[in-house]
Amino acid sequence: PGIPWSAARAGSARASDTHRRDTMSDIVVESMAAGDTMHVMHSSAQMGCFLIFAVVCALSAMAETAHARLHGRNGSGKREDDLGDLPLTATGVSKGVGDSPLVDVSRRDEESGARAAARASADESVGKSGPPVAESLGPLFDARRLAQLAPVRIALGDKNALLASRGTLRAWAEFGLVLALFYFADRTGAIPDSEKSYSRDLFLALFAALAAYGYRTSLHKSTTHAPLNREQTEEWKGWMQVLFLLYHYFKATEAYNAIRLFIAAYVWMTGFGNFSYYYVRKDFSAPRFWQMMWRLNFFVFFTCLVMRNDYTLYYICPMHTLFTLFVYVSLLAYKEHNDKNAVVAAKVFVCVVFAYVLWEVPGVFGFVFKPFQFLLKYTDPTKPDVDPMHEWFFRSGLDRYVWIYGMVCAYCHPRYESLLKWIDKKPSAARVAIQSLMAGFTLLVLYWYHENIYVLPKLEYNKVHPYTSWIPITCFIVLRNLTQTLRNFYVELFCVCGKITLETYISQFHIWLSTANVPNGQPSKLMSLVPGYPLVNFGVATVAYVGISHRVFALTNELKVACVPNDTRKIAAHAVLGALIAVGATAAGVVVVHVLM
Repeated sequence: PGIPWSAARAGSARASDTHRRDTMSDIVVESMAAGDTMHVMHSSAQMGCFLIFAVVCALSAMAETAHARLHGRNGSGKREDDLGDLPLTATGVSKGVGDSPLVDVSRRDEESGARAAARASADESVGKSGPPVAESLGPLFDARRLAQLAPVRIALGDKNALLASRGTLRAWAEFGLVLALFYFADRTGAIPDSEKSYSRDLFLALFAALAAYGYRTSLHKSTTHAPLNREQTEEWKGWMQVLFLLYHYFKATEAYNAIRLFIAAYVWMTGFGNFSYYYVRKDFSAPRFWQMMWRLNFFVFFTCLVMRNDYTLYYICPMHTLFTLFVYVSLLAYKEHNDKNAVVAAKVFVCVVFAYVLWEVPGVFGFVFKPFQFLLKYTDPTKPDVDPMHEWFFRSGLDRYVWIYGMVCAYCHPRYESLLKWIDKKPSAARVAIQSLMAGFTLLVLYWYHENIYVLPKLEYNKVHPYTSWIPITCFIVLRNLTQTLRNFYVELFCVCGKITLETYISQFHIWLSTANVPNGQPSKLMSLVPGYPLVNFGVATVAYVGISHRVFALTNELKVACVPNDTRKIAAHAVLGALIAVGATAAGVVVVHVLM
């Protein structure tokens, strides 16, 4: 069932005409009354962001030109060392072009998500941990340290600093161009919109075709027999993300309950991955903490500025940030005793009580998050009378317990792995019998869940979801790791998709779907690059969208190395400089938007 594609083509053409007629009136939405303080701040910050990236692009061009000239002077066909690997905000930039940099720059982290983040500090020895965030901030303002930062030296005309920062300038400039593309595609009206249409056959056929292609071309064998290994969790995130995105693109409302389970599984991985890292590595250092915060919020922060959207529109980001903080704090308290079963059990109990009081005792949630309303509020333009904190309460509350269950599973993981090893060593007949019993019981539980919970209508399902989402998650884990063969193999294509889930989630709003030129608007329409040809448009838009998302993932990690190094004092200096740049850019934005324009 669904709208025929011929009707969709006609609808797309009509939508394009309407779009062209209403473009100017839509853009006016961004020009609200200048007397509104929040509007002044938002519009000024947006313009300041544009100005900063314009300056960065100019500096990047200057650095590339200078490098090309230097290369030409030195050139005899040999390739000289590229000094562009030195971070833009690194301290101690080499004074001479031929000098070696004084900054230790680690290689780019090629992983994402909770499990991958647990390996982001692989260059540090296990168990070696700096002081936690609260104990290691140090002085936030050091004039001498700030004067050594590359941006300051570039501003003072230091050409060596400009050359040394070439690679990071290029990354910042490229990131700025991506944000400019978002604005062009979803705010200027230059690209028409089209309506969504749903066909169950097409929805399932697209996913089945991708899965079959991935199985045929990228089935690989893992180097470990352990359950829930890195490749397996990346694959899990990947195929869920594909279905999640198709659900949004085609407006597959009948799959709503499944999507709620997928999001719960992501939150479960947040609890599982972060607990695994902190419990095993015992690394509560400030650099590790801020690197994780950067990974979760860097992209969405600048997207919110440029598009003038609220943080909670991209609710996955604040939700995972919140639950990451909860896991961090829960394990940081009395961290010396985390190896004791009683202490871990007590912490889990406290987390459950805390979640219950926060979300289920009336008035507590509003009181706790009232100071953060400026950050977490969200008002849908189509529902302006709804409490601005309702969206945050609803989204975060749906998965208020499953992150704790992820922590429990991480703690029990070694025992689960030992159980599977014990089963694998059994004689063939006994092993098959045990695995068959496990599979049969798990399938019975899944059948009961489907018949009694999964089939509930949307509103009824939402009421029981926080208490039942752990059931299908556990069943999937058992079935996916039932045999050694199942644990050994994974589909690399879905692993690639799993690494860029954050980027594909944010990017979809503006270069795959469309919010129809409305700040804080839901992506209720499609970006129509090829009007009148829905399938061709889907293919073209998807190729561009996935490619851009993958590039943003790489840029996020490159800039993380530059801006959030493994040195707390450098991080503090970068934070102070970033704040000064932000204030200056916003002030410039005020002048441009509210004085000159």
